[in-house]
Amino acid sequence: MPAAMLWLLTLVRIRTALDRERAPVLRATFFAALACTLFIPAVYNAADPILGGRNHVGLALVIAIMVSFWQFHTATVLAAISGQVRRRHHLVRGRLALALAGTCVVAGFFSSRVDVTNQNLPLAYGSQPGMQVFLWMGSAFIIWVCADAALTCFRFLPRMRSRTFKSGFGCFAAGCIFMALALGNRLLLGMLEASPAYGNPWLGVLNWSFAILETLAVILVSIGLVLPRFRESLGLLRRNIRSRWLMVLMTPVWRRSSTQRKYLLRNRWTPLLDPVARRVTGHLQRRVVEVRDAQLRGLTLLPRDRVLVNQAEQLLQGH
Repeated sequence: MPAAMLWLLTLVRIRTALDRERAPVLRATFFAALACTLFIPAVYNAADPILGGRNHVGLALVIAIMVSFWQFHTATVLAAISGQVRRRHHLVRGRLALALAGTCVVAGFFSSRVDVTNQNLPLAYGSQPGMQVFLWMGSAFIIWVCADAALTCFRFLPRMRSRTFKSGFGCFAAGCIFMALALGNRLLLGMLEASPAYGNPWLGVLNWSFAILETLAVILVSIGLVLPRFRESLGLLRRNIRSRWLMVLMTPVWRRSSTQRKYLLRNRWTPLLDPVARRVTGHLQRRVVEVRDAQLRGLTLLPRDRVLVNQAEQLLQGH
């Protein structure tokens, strides 16, 4: 379920790929979806032999998770911090943390003997020093990113006026906290499984709670990313519908203003289909211009028509 949600979120945001401010979210969701997909046992076991059968999929999975959280951190900084100096400071700090943690993760992995494919690296190879560096540095980086992103969101909340944006940032921060808890759950589970007291009663609780924490984290982060754009999309939808309705209401006065074809800006064969046309704003603006032009030539507008034209002009001006 988390992988499917993240792939869907990636597809929804793919049009932001070239937007400098919004592209980090797209990259974050892509790498998170990739990591969740690789974490599926069937995918992990099928892909690892292709890469040599030495758990290289596990390395790719951890790197994908780290890059994903780094991009989430970048997106949070870009959205919450407006000052260029502070923003640059946070971004540089994130890059340095990723470089340090990534170097340790790669070095720890290749210094360990992980010859047999096993999705549960902490349990199978956690006793090796290199694998401990691999696991703990990757986990520490992700937990730091989650904590820093959540703290940045909570600091930014009091300055936000829009309830939609507040809810979105709050959900994102809560999702980061749940993700940190899920990762801590996984680390604790690995430690207990590797301990002599393998029959610890907490193992069952940790096993089923991990899936819940992970799912909650993905859901909350997804909601947090969608909510701020939902209000904008809803506003655009309302504007689109109102533009089309105004075009329908303006049709009689527009037809009276367009009796002389030589004054039309464009001789269209199907003017009555304009309300359902694709570029409704352009058609509405053209009709307003043609009506105003007819007024200059002596056309008298009825009070109702005058109100409609004024409303159309205000809508086109963004009011």
